[in-house]
Amino acid sequence: MRSSRSEQDDHDSGSGPNASRKIRRAQRWALGLAATIGLLLLGPLLPAAAQPYSVGVEAWGQLEPNTGLIIVEGSARKNPYVDAEALIWGGAGAPQFGLRGNEMTFEALVVAVKVRDPRGITDTRLGRFILATGAVRAMHVDGGHFMLRAPSKTHFEAFGGVPVDGNIDGRQNDWVAGGRVSQGLGKIGMLGGSYYNRHNTGQRSDEEVGADFSLRPAHWLDMAAKFSWEIVNPGLAEVLASISSQTKNHRLRGEVFVTKRSTIRMLQQTSLFTVLGDPGALQTGANLFWRAAPRLDLSVEGAAQQAADDWGWTGHLRGVLRTDDEGDGSVLGELRRQDVANSQWTGIRLASVIQLFESIDESVGLMPEFELIIPDDRKPETGKVWPWGRLALQWKHRKGWALAAAAEASSNATTRIDVRALARVSYQQTWHGKE
Repeated sequence: MRSSRSEQDDHDSGSGPNASRKIRRAQRWALGLAATIGLLLLGPLLPAAAQPYSVGVEAWGQLEPNTGLIIVEGSARKNPYVDAEALIWGGAGAPQFGLRGNEMTFEALVVAVKVRDPRGITDTRLGRFILATGAVRAMHVDGGHFMLRAPSKTHFEAFGGVPVDGNIDGRQNDWVAGGRVSQGLGKIGMLGGSYYNRHNTGQRSDEEVGADFSLRPAHWLDMAAKFSWEIVNPGLAEVLASISSQTKNHRLRGEVFVTKRSTIRMLQQTSLFTVLGDPGALQTGANLFWRAAPRLDLSVEGAAQQAADDWGWTGHLRGVLRTDDEGDGSVLGELRRQDVANSQWTGIRLASVIQLFESIDESVGLMPEFELIIPDDRKPETGKVWPWGRLALQWKHRKGWALAAAAEASSNATTRIDVRALARVSYQQTWHGKE
């Protein structure tokens, strides 16, 4: 048995079991970074007729805890039938990724090429990308996705590859494969069925089958639904269904919906409202949207929700007032109530986008946002109210540059006060090749 001291020596010297993992990660980074740099540098030089190219770079920083983030993205189109895109992520000092303050890591989130048939019969995508098709869950894969369109408006899709998971050392026995068949229903909608099978370390871990459809039998009526079933651990994975109707001038729209999500499908979210307000269970309800004036939108929603084998309800009232015709400035107000299982609270939210300065070349905006949650069970040790607020200032230039800084403070049941500072620098540019 090796001692802790020997393992530490290997770690410090760059050898031992951690070394190969670091080398493989560095190789992935180098490959993704090289692809991105090549894409960004060679894109404008490709012989194309007014084809678009884009590049974007963002740098984020946060204090307490100290965290840094860099995002580089780019896309290029050599001709109308070939697209290439890349998105590289880098972080430093992020505790959630096991990084110390002086450590950083990089990952290629997207590096893919898409080829389309000139007649529009086939699409092929190869590389690393987010696969989202039909009713089955979205996946991050290294692999390929192929689509064939038949004259009968029947679409055949096949996909496969290796799931992306940076926490797994070696993926020799990891794979995912599946497909989808969909049928167009003339001008009124579409019907489809999906399936996928995933293995981790040679063992079947996930298997799912699903169906989805969308219908528009009249210009004022829309219906959509998707349903998926887990086979390995039999049960509903996700159900989403809605029926909506709107007036001809789009000023009034109503919707009835039902949702059921497995908690493992939920993504991390921001804002106390979204974190506390969606435990991922069965929910059914309705909402109504009304454009009360050219610049004023009002909406109301109410739903019954099941959680922890008990039923409760949730609802909100929301209003958005745009302060200019373009919608660059706005004021939002929201009142929300939740009474579900062990989550009973009332909240108010105020947010605004204020244009302090605007010219042809640049603009300066101020963005204050505030939330206040009043829990039903108020205790001295957890606090009687939980406030959250953020004040941000942003400068944007027409050449693609943007600078933003923000201060954020909050208090909740576990933290008496949490103060953070955020900063962002970004550059985004799109141009076209020569005619």
